[in-house]
Formats: sequence, C-alpha cells, structure tokens
Amino acid sequence: MDINQILKGKTIPLGVIIIVITYLSGGLSTSILPFVFFTGILIGFIKNNDKIEALIAGLIAAFIGSVITTIINVGFMYVLYGSAYVTYLLTNSLYLIILYIIVGAIGGIIGYYVSEEIKN
Repeated sequence: MDINQILKGKTIPLGVIIIVITYLSGGLSTSILPFVFFTGILIGFIKNNDKIEALIAGLIAAFIGSVITTIINVGFMYVLYGSAYVTYLLTNSLYLIILYIIVGAIGGIIGYYVSEEIKN
C-alpha cells in the first residue's frame, strides 16, 4: 500500500465535494450518514486496485467531508442560536465524525467488492 497511490487522482476530492454538496442541498436538519456511505461505495468502486486502498480512500474522504460539514454546521448554528448551543454541538460532533469515518470506510470496502463482482 502506497499512500501516494491512494491520494493520486481526483477520487478523494470528488468524494469530499459530493458529501459537502449533498449536505448543503439537503439542509441543516438532515444527517449526512447515507451520503457518506454511498460516497464511500462510489470511492471503493473507483479505487478497485486493492481492498486497503479502497478502505483508506473512503476513510480519508469521509473524514475530510465530515469535518467540513461540521464546520459549516457549527457556523450556521452559531449565527442562529448563539454560543450555548454550539458547545453542545461540538461535543456531539466528535462522535458523529467518528461514526462518519467508520461508515465511509465500510462503504469503501463494499464498493471494492461490488467492483470485483462486476469484473467477474
């Protein structure tokens, strides 16, 4: 496994853009969990050379996308509700970021296996 091979190409930035755009188009009240999962599947489908490569690519895209959406969400909530709600949101967001990373990695593995099944 070579980290340069994983980061090569436009797969991870494409995954991050998909996560952020679906979050913004879905509104603040929606969860990005299904978007992260399907984006992980898409990334695993594209990065189908190795299981570990698909897993790490899905993990990296899910991490970056969830951090960006959390920052956007904290910004909106600070403007709408003030700092008292933001402290609660930041505490809760740490658990959600970990969940999104796990789901993105699982999506990457599933996308790899879907790609392998289509090849055979």
